[in-house]
Amino acid sequence: MSVFIGRRSVSALRVRSGGALLGLVSVAGAVLSSCATGPHFRGGAPQRSCAIVVYNQTPHALEIRVSVRRLSMMPIGALNPGELLNYSLPCARGVVWISGIPIPSQVGARVSFRLVEGGAELVEGERVEIALHWP
Repeated sequence: MSVFIGRRSVSALRVRSGGALLGLVSVAGAVLSSCATGPHFRGGAPQRSCAIVVYNQTPHALEIRVSVRRLSMMPIGALNPGELLNYSLPCARGVVWISGIPIPSQVGARVSFRLVEGGAELVEGERVEIALHWP
């Protein structure tokens, strides 16, 4: 491996301080990773958020997960029976799916259902209410 400094090439074997080369590589890695993960301007107007309210009308506490694509879910909270959860998503997502997984089933207890779901279309300026209930 060679490092170019100005017009000269410095071979990695000729560098006496291994820390100098390691430092150079670390700085380059940090710069590249910050460019990849930093915010990117997509142009146009900023995206509006749509409010989502989820109600737990089941007899069990639920882990609540949200999905904008049918096969990918992200946990957003937990609800006891009778409670509600407020959440927001960009309206541009179009459709949202909310799933509730009984928390007792995650620790091995028997429950009367595996999953409850609800879905809704996101409309800018409107609040979406999804009630999860069984049966």
